[in-house]
Amino acid sequence: MGAANSEERKMTRQNATPLNRRKFLKQSGAAAGAVLATPLLGSHVFAYSKPIELVHWSWLAASDGEVWGQMIQNFNDAHKDKNIQIRMELVPEEQYTTKVLTAVATGQAPDFGWGTAGKEAQLAKDQVIVPLDDLIAKSGLDLADFSAASVQAARYPNYGNQMYMVPMDLMSLQPLVNLDHVTEAGLDATKMPTDEASLMEWANAMTKRDGDKVTRSGIMMTGSGVQPTVTWGIVAEQMGFLRASADLKTAAVNPELGIKAMEWVLGLFDTAKVSTRDVTDRYKAFGVGQGSIFWTGPWTLSGYMKQNLNFGSFDMPNIGGTKKTYFEMGGLELYTQTDTARYEATMEAIKWLSDNSYLWTTVGRGAAPRKSILAQPDYKTAGIPWDKRGAFIDGMDFATIYEVPVLDGPEFTIYSGGNFLATTLEGVWAGKTKPAEAMASLQERWQAALDKG
Repeated sequence: MGAANSEERKMTRQNATPLNRRKFLKQSGAAAGAVLATPLLGSHVFAYSKPIELVHWSWLAASDGEVWGQMIQNFNDAHKDKNIQIRMELVPEEQYTTKVLTAVATGQAPDFGWGTAGKEAQLAKDQVIVPLDDLIAKSGLDLADFSAASVQAARYPNYGNQMYMVPMDLMSLQPLVNLDHVTEAGLDATKMPTDEASLMEWANAMTKRDGDKVTRSGIMMTGSGVQPTVTWGIVAEQMGFLRASADLKTAAVNPELGIKAMEWVLGLFDTAKVSTRDVTDRYKAFGVGQGSIFWTGPWTLSGYMKQNLNFGSFDMPNIGGTKKTYFEMGGLELYTQTDTARYEATMEAIKWLSDNSYLWTTVGRGAAPRKSILAQPDYKTAGIPWDKRGAFIDGMDFATIYEVPVLDGPEFTIYSGGNFLATTLEGVWAGKTKPAEAMASLQERWQAALDKG
């Protein structure tokens, strides 16, 4: 899945366990599957004549998970007299899709959970997730208040162009920088890198070496997994490489540029020597000062704030010719229920969470997809300081490296440590596979995926 299939957001997810926020039905004696009464709508507040508990699965368990837990608690507090509550359970991200499939197959699915736009085509095809256009319209959720990009990202053209999630956050990858390292290197923190030349100047100035061994990376990398893969993906698309053509018919457009981007990443290790393959946990490494510039997402900000790390953020530099970075959208999706009457109550709860997502998008993660929230006069001053999160908000303007919305879309994602792309590139980073050989493998596999639809 998102924020998606990433082992990288696990700062604390490895030990995730079920969390029961409130045993609302315990005292009432009602079952979790109690029959819903007709909701009474008005001013975004609704009530039920019989108790209902909505089951929500979440894989958010790092610092963003703490904020999301508060969001669910806020809903429950606001509806403690309305006969409706949400019970949240944490499911490890690497197990999430498998558990959802099993739960739907056995009629025991949660009512709603987290998804990542562009990666759920197979779930839509298999009717595991529920098309939402009619439910959204009935709930009164104002789609006109959402950015056009977020609404489009929530749709699957091959499945009636229906929305299959309600957008909750817009995310991009941008660089964080250790400001203590900037000062130590004599660099000007008011003039952050904007292109390849200035990026490499900064990286070289902040790198520490013991002979040929890099002991502090100017650009935080790892020798395998997500970090070199997503770095390659951003640089490749900046150069003009496309994983799939706009019409989803042709794979690996401009393959020579994809090869060039692989060589650029290899150069960080072997030529410029501003990165080391020896880092395994890059989140921890950046937090303890073993790296100076770290391409990451907004889900890390709260954690580094708690560590009192002296850091800032800046826009992704234009390395390849066109300023682009990775786009990711998190949203809430409904899972197929035997009792379809539950859908309406679930959508009402999701509407409330969306309408009240100011906290989530100022402290939790990412930019708000809601225009009204972005327009609030204190949006830039609330939550995490703007010098730390501002790049992740303003940077959405050039976050145009989207997921490929086909059945095998996860094989195309550049933010993954275990899909076909990442495993193919493992050999390149280790020096066992030539970039041209890796590109040929990707082109063949991706073309088959596009032909599948």
